[in-house]
Amino acid sequence: MIKAVLIYVIAFAVLFFLIYFFQEYLLNQLDATVRFSVWDTNIFLAITSLLICIHFQLFSLIKNLETQLGFIYLPTLFIKGILFYLAFKDSVFNIEILNTTERLSLLIPILLFLGLEVFFVVKIISKMGFKY
Repeated sequence: MIKAVLIYVIAFAVLFFLIYFFQEYLLNQLDATVRFSVWDTNIFLAITSLLICIHFQLFSLIKNLETQLGFIYLPTLFIKGILFYLAFKDSVFNIEILNTTERLSLLIPILLFLGLEVFFVVKIISKMGFKY
């Protein structure tokens, strides 16, 4: 259990720093600016995805929830979206029109963190012996 949580923390931290520094490098090379904090949005995405993975690791230990884990995961996307809106309604959602650089600065990290999150959730569910 502790080993799995440590792997999640390391994986999300490495992905966070790779994404953040690559974004900063590209923004500097293109001399582009974004009107919100890339650090804040990326840290939010990393932490929420990490928390979801840790919770699923804990939920997998509860025998009564074994068959329900897939259904439990579905609302997490909705909840994460609501929390993202609440956290960034003044900075991101207050901007009327996002330019292409800003859109990509949000979309790419969302997809990468979601991909890593789904990878770990599928590993947790498949460890329990379910067939796809």
